[in-house]
Amino acid sequence: MQSGAVGYHRKHHVGFLLIGYPPVNVLGAAVRTGLAQALQVALADDAVQAIVIACAGRTFSAGADITEFDAPMSEPTLQEVFAAIEAANKPVVAAMHGTALGGGLELALACHYRVAAKDAKLGLPEITLGVIPGAGGTQRLPRIIGALAAFDMIVGGTPVDATTARHLALVDALIEGDLLQGAQQFCEQLIERGAGPRPTRDRSVDVTGFNPPGVAAVLEKHARALKGRSTQQLIIEAVSAAAQPNFDAGLVMERRLADYSLTTTESRALRHLFFAERQASRVPGLPADAPKTPIKHVAIIGAGTMGSGIATACADAGVAVTLIDSTAEALERGFSLIASNYDSSVSRGRMTAEEAARRRARITDSLDLKSAANADVVIEAVFEDLALKQRILAQVAALTPASTLISSNTSTLSIAALASVCRDPQRVVGLHFFSPAHVMRLLEIVRTSATDAASLNQALAVAKLLRKIGVVAGDAFGFIGNKMMLDGYWREAELLMLEGATPEQVDSAMESFGFAMGPARVNDLGGTDVGTKTRIELFKRESRPDPYFVIADALTAQNRLGQKTNAGFYRYEPGNRKALPDEAVTNLIEKLAADRGIKRRRIEPAEIVERCMLQLINVGAQVLDAGIALRAADIDVVWVQGYGFPRHVGGPMFYADTLGLAHVRQRIEYYRLRLGDDYWTPAALIERLARQGESFAQWESERKDAT
Repeated sequence: MQSGAVGYHRKHHVGFLLIGYPPVNVLGAAVRTGLAQALQVALADDAVQAIVIACAGRTFSAGADITEFDAPMSEPTLQEVFAAIEAANKPVVAAMHGTALGGGLELALACHYRVAAKDAKLGLPEITLGVIPGAGGTQRLPRIIGALAAFDMIVGGTPVDATTARHLALVDALIEGDLLQGAQQFCEQLIERGAGPRPTRDRSVDVTGFNPPGVAAVLEKHARALKGRSTQQLIIEAVSAAAQPNFDAGLVMERRLADYSLTTTESRALRHLFFAERQASRVPGLPADAPKTPIKHVAIIGAGTMGSGIATACADAGVAVTLIDSTAEALERGFSLIASNYDSSVSRGRMTAEEAARRRARITDSLDLKSAANADVVIEAVFEDLALKQRILAQVAALTPASTLISSNTSTLSIAALASVCRDPQRVVGLHFFSPAHVMRLLEIVRTSATDAASLNQALAVAKLLRKIGVVAGDAFGFIGNKMMLDGYWREAELLMLEGATPEQVDSAMESFGFAMGPARVNDLGGTDVGTKTRIELFKRESRPDPYFVIADALTAQNRLGQKTNAGFYRYEPGNRKALPDEAVTNLIEKLAADRGIKRRRIEPAEIVERCMLQLINVGAQVLDAGIALRAADIDVVWVQGYGFPRHVGGPMFYADTLGLAHVRQRIEYYRLRLGDDYWTPAALIERLARQGESFAQWESERKDAT
């Protein structure tokens, strides 16, 4: 029998309910209806003595349909379907493979028994969306693995592998070979033993360790991921309800808490990013199914930190890599960095030494630029010097066929200027990786007015191959992220220092807001000289009013380059990365302020955060209005994935919408009047939307509807 998304068949005394709802078998309305109907067929079949629920395709259910979160769930609801499964008078077995996540695992928890393929992963990752499990997960999981272990699993959000699940008694058996055949055999053993249904709701909860010290220890274990978050408090309440004997009352409490979690700004922010990251690669007017050249060989020019990181990322993706540099010494340093990358992965248990060796073997070196001639993609990753990059790319264009994608890893330089010296400039794009390139998920893809659709599609294919989030940007200074950082956020941070805030006060305020690191610490990590070189190139083409990064450039002039010289905005003890305040920096900033007639004062953390965020938003609006970013959501993805913006706040443009653009405009005007600086002029887009009472999200939606 096949009824829409769920099929049913019987083999001997076992009835199989097979969910087939590609790509990941989400538990949408069609699946819920099909499960409820197929369950009744199996229960009514006198020949059936046990029931298996499994999924077709590459995975068990990946959970509820997130698109249904903002409206009441149509009947039958997950809770109703799961209650019917749990109440079945025949044993029901969940047979899991791939991933059983969220509602998918809750489905398995409602079954009486659970078996899993050895490669399966099981989890309740709802916290990553700012919500709590709402279909019995917080009530049934503690009854199976204990309250403390369940709390740890739900708060952490990270799936466990099948072996760990078996150790926790979350699954009753691991299946080798064919999953359905193994589930059949498991059911036959149940029938032979006379084992009947085993409703999870009837099991008691082991509360050992689930007390204030135990809860505190779990929260501390996940403290980094939970920084600034609030969803964990709702999870504590829900699991505490599971520890009470009344299961139905616990379900009611869970439902109330789950419904509330959906209304929080935290949840709206996290769900916004979930969808934003998935739509980033959709470029208006660009057919998603356009043919792409297979990427089997990538040539990377420049064996420095970025080049070696990009080489590692490509090797991780299974691609043959040629790493090219002009000297043997540079290649040796590059391969040493690559070896260090893999040694770190092995030491952390992320891969075996054998796998690391296989990946390293995909990378070969060369001193000859002609080695790039047969590459499918060429990525130039030398330092930020326009003339040098132009010379290299012109040579590459002459060496390679028109089908080869040519790219530069520049973080600020004009791609049009780089492409102008190349044969076939339409195949030149920017591929702006973020450091460390083999770890960071963001890839800014920069196109010019000459870039053709085939090249842009190929660039997006590179992002997909490397498992990165590709965000398409227009060609302007700094593209999306660095434009907003240099002309907005970091510029304001320096102005605050000139006005009286110390580097540590600025960093502390921004880290308390939720950034992974404050601007001065990030500057020291990357090197103050990197920004100085960027500004040297910028000032060849554009100007900025003083003061513009006068502190960072003065530090560079004093060879205070950050951690690599043990002195930058902070000082560092040799071999220690702990940032220590430095009186010499305070004196330098005071002199730079005095030279410009800036009267210094005490600045509160709230002002630091507000001014940095307002300028980040204001420049973001300029970037959006100029078409450098396709969507406000793309800006949010760039800043969350590339610059450490707190994910639970949703990104700078989402944050602006939560403040309200009328409020944003009013506060920008306030600082313009207070500071007397035209720099504090609201972006034209903010002015327009604030007058109309609209948000960036509404503006984006209207533009989408218009196309």
